[in-house]
Amino acid sequence: MPGPLKNLPINWNVGAVSLAEGVRAGLAVAATVLAGDFLSLPHFGLAALGALLTCFADPGGPVRRRAPAVLAFAFLAGISYGFFGLLRGDGIWLAAPVAGITIFCVSYARIYGQGGLQVGNLLSVVIVLALDYPSGSMLVAAEQGANLFAGALWAAVLTLVIWQIHPYQPARDALGDVALKLSRFAKDLAALGQPAHSTAAFEAHAALHRRNVREAIETARGVALDTFRRRGLVSQRAAQVSVRLQTLEQIFGGFIALSEVFEQDAAIREHTARPLRLLAGWLAALGPDMQTGVRLDTPKKQASLTRLRTEIDKLPPESTAAHILAGMAENLAVLMTVSSPAGQAMSGVSVLPLRIRIWSPIRSNFNFAAAPMRHALRTACIAMPTLAFTMSLHQQFAHWATITMILCLQPYFSATWVRAAERIGGTALGGALAAVIGLLAQTQFSLALIMLPLTMFAFAIRGVSYAAFQAALTPMVVLLVEQIVPGTNEVTVALSRIGYTALGGTLAVLGNLLLWPSFEHFRVEASIVQALAAHAAYVRAVFTALLDGSSAIESARRAAGMASNNLEASLARALLEPHKGRDATIERGAIVDAALRRMAGRLSVLALDRPAIPPTSRELWREWQGFLAQSLTAKPTARPRLPEGAGSEALVRLARQVELITSP
Repeated sequence: MPGPLKNLPINWNVGAVSLAEGVRAGLAVAATVLAGDFLSLPHFGLAALGALLTCFADPGGPVRRRAPAVLAFAFLAGISYGFFGLLRGDGIWLAAPVAGITIFCVSYARIYGQGGLQVGNLLSVVIVLALDYPSGSMLVAAEQGANLFAGALWAAVLTLVIWQIHPYQPARDALGDVALKLSRFAKDLAALGQPAHSTAAFEAHAALHRRNVREAIETARGVALDTFRRRGLVSQRAAQVSVRLQTLEQIFGGFIALSEVFEQDAAIREHTARPLRLLAGWLAALGPDMQTGVRLDTPKKQASLTRLRTEIDKLPPESTAAHILAGMAENLAVLMTVSSPAGQAMSGVSVLPLRIRIWSPIRSNFNFAAAPMRHALRTACIAMPTLAFTMSLHQQFAHWATITMILCLQPYFSATWVRAAERIGGTALGGALAAVIGLLAQTQFSLALIMLPLTMFAFAIRGVSYAAFQAALTPMVVLLVEQIVPGTNEVTVALSRIGYTALGGTLAVLGNLLLWPSFEHFRVEASIVQALAAHAAYVRAVFTALLDGSSAIESARRAAGMASNNLEASLARALLEPHKGRDATIERGAIVDAALRRMAGRLSVLALDRPAIPPTSRELWREWQGFLAQSLTAKPTARPRLPEGAGSEALVRLARQVELITSP
């Protein structure tokens, strides 16, 4: 079984705080509670719950991307609540199977990405809640569904019409995040400027930063592409986002190459530390400026760039570090001016017909080999008996067991275990907070006053930590449920939520262990193979550029970086799972990952500071290209003879990493 809780990868991302999202969600919920008080509607807590859940359903990004998810949830939530509230009156043995089948369908919606996942999970929550409050008649069911829909529609109007997020703001935020992560990369690399630092220090630096920056770049790429699909590429803002993203990725490649040079050449470190610190400060200032959309080409930044170039000119002109830093300074100039260099337009923004976008994911995932299909089946199979059991208890808060199970259950065991631990811990803390708040909120007006800052805080930290979010969310849910079921003691509500949350988390973990378990350690070897193949393609791209003068290596470098990230993520998940007897595979994965990261650094140096290859050595370089690529993907062969001239040392270092990977 996994190790103790302290070893879980429970992360805090303080940079993900979103005050605007918190204020908007707080206004949506508090205004609904006040409307119920003003109109003397004691059961209007359903509308507040609908507003709260709709804010959850908002996937963020451009309005045209958000609108389908938010409006679909508002409409389907109202129908689901009324229908299942009415169905509950026909008995447990009809309601539970129908609910299980519907939960399978909405869980399968994760095939449509983050928006489909959020809407599907929240619709499951609505279904479970409805089954605990039988309507008794079609008229009452319609009224309850209308209440929920009214609150959801109000939140949708607020988020999509009244308080719109600028369509390019998510892309700018993502670019700013990339710049800040690059700044930390440069700052920590400059700290390694002392000659005494060992290879282990550079390996730790690469493990800490390269994956984080690559993930930030890929996130920014996804946000940008989604924005372009909706807004088009033919605009100044679209071109600005596109070029800045491409330029930041080139700076990332420069940092990778520079870290390799730093590691191998201790003499150059202290001379290069000053330009690196300037780069770190430049990028740290650039991130917030890109997020706010202010002009970058200012006299202050021009002077800073001039100082950077002056420091670079102090380096030995023949040094590789000087060449790499000079190229990065030119990249910074592009970031300021945002002139669109040839070949830098982003690709992949064509829009598929709606019919294909809807049916293609369904067809490709509707088989038992697909993880979304297995996950939806697993969720339905656990949800049906759990619903039947909790409904038979006639305990109005037992639904939290099923809700927790659905929200904690993930396609892979490691993710389920971590999510369950975070949710249970956060709920326990939030339950205690709810009991205290309940003593202060004795009227709907006082509840509205408390809900506003509480909702603002909860949504502001939603991206910071799932456990902290649950701690802030629990008091909101407890207080809203108390409005739906008036007269209930807040302490009873809080304790019930804690107990049933623990039960639901346990069911999620057991379900993932017993029903078609999907363990990551079975996929580590496949991740190793994919990473080796991607780096073999990177080798071929770099050597082709060296020999033929081409420069199309960015896509190969990106693919290699993503493959390394995937391998590291796979190893991290595997270490959280039962893996006794498979430690050899995990150990091999760690060796391959470290060696490939070092290879990628050396290949980046070759790509940015290309050695002059004499005609007499070109054939030997081609032999080395074949040796390196074949050794990564097929049976290793003997080293070729080293060519004369510059670059031979790089070949030796690449060969060492290949032989480390292929050694028995």
